[in-house]
Amino acid sequence: MQILRRACGAAALVLLGLGPARAADIGKLGVMSVLGREVHVIIHAPTTGTRVNRNAKDTIAMAPNDFENFVLRTTVDSARREGLGEVLMLARPANGSMPWRREGQAVLVTRPLLEAAQSAKLSHLILIQPAQGEASLKMAKTVVGAGQLEGLGFYVDTMLSVEQVDSSQTSFGYLAPYAYFDMYLVDVATLDLQAEHRARASIALADPVSAGNDPWSALSAERKIEVIRQLLQQEVEKGIRGWASQPRAAASPSR
Repeated sequence: MQILRRACGAAALVLLGLGPARAADIGKLGVMSVLGREVHVIIHAPTTGTRVNRNAKDTIAMAPNDFENFVLRTTVDSARREGLGEVLMLARPANGSMPWRREGQAVLVTRPLLEAAQSAKLSHLILIQPAQGEASLKMAKTVVGAGQLEGLGFYVDTMLSVEQVDSSQTSFGYLAPYAYFDMYLVDVATLDLQAEHRARASIALADPVSAGNDPWSALSAERKIEVIRQLLQQEVEKGIRGWASQPRAAASPSR
């Protein structure tokens, strides 16, 4: 079997096998995530006559236990609950480098990651990474938002007129926690991508009474973390359930 090496930053990536993806039984899983070390705050900036994303963006570093470890634990627990075999957590590189990259129906990985998977006798890897996509934020009866979102964060709009479903009270602005990420199921023997789950989850919230028309204050700091965790959990579990129901369906990624 031919081994190809390609440069990706400072890390060498390895691609095994160039043929079509082959389904394989899931025996022992390893889970690695590069999601959760930072959260973005996107402030909507209205524009007219242009498709350029002019939203203001700030980035907040997060403690590992806020989201990073939560994603790993949730994935491991869900995989075990769905009967996907023995599951191990794998530590991401301490230097923050990206240990893999998707290329078509294969995933290029760094040699340390491949060797760790082989040493642990893993049959498959679950790899989780931030993803980018158009803002598509769910309200009760519509979808709102503009520009690009990525990873975990909060979209803040201070100008849109919002009507409360239960009280018909009108206020300006909303806060939308979101989780945009991809999950890959990879065969260790071939590095074929056997399945994927694209998570694009969000919820738009407004609370004019407690927030005083300040959307960011619609949720407390504790509640902000809780809502992001809920979005993460529902999407991880949705992806794992889809894979468990068709464990040999390599050509049919879950959505």
